[in-house]
Amino acid sequence: MGSMVHTFLVLLFSTALVLSGSDGVFENAKQKVEQIVNDETAPGSVVNLSNEEVDALVKGAIKEKKLDGVRDPKVTLENDKGTWSGIVNFEKMPQLESLRSNFLLSSILKGESPITATLTLVSGGGKATVDVDKVTIGDTEFTGRTLGFLVQNLILSDYPDIVLGEPFELEHNVEQIKLMPSGIRVKIKD
Repeated sequence: MGSMVHTFLVLLFSTALVLSGSDGVFENAKQKVEQIVNDETAPGSVVNLSNEEVDALVKGAIKEKKLDGVRDPKVTLENDKGTWSGIVNFEKMPQLESLRSNFLLSSILKGESPITATLTLVSGGGKATVDVDKVTIGDTEFTGRTLGFLVQNLILSDYPDIVLGEPFELEHNVEQIKLMPSGIRVKIKD
């Protein structure tokens, strides 16, 4: 499951989540993604992931990473945009220890804070471009270079094949990934 499609679905809100909700929903969503990455979807078909399935997929993937310092996760989808929000206890996130030595981040990445991350995904013709629009930790909103640093170190360190703001090829005959208020639609090439 190491493809760009799966990587995108995990990247979507991998700032932090934990598994909650129905295991059946997670298993159903995971099966849909596995069919895509195993090239088992028919040409021209469309795979729809509901909001509930997106939540379960992302939460399940993050649970596997053992991110225990996260609670109350929520994923909200709009046309071409996705937002993750939740509460993060940075003291329970040893993965962030190296970032806490950064002077700028040391006062922000401590204790427990609400976090919101918003991204934009545009895709078509077998390519996609992902941009992180903003990240808010507590009362501090990050944009520009500081946002780039945060995204690179908090999110993309686990996904070296993703380059923000640049088109990348979608694998497994995926023509388009569309974020919508009702969920995510994955269109397979004809």
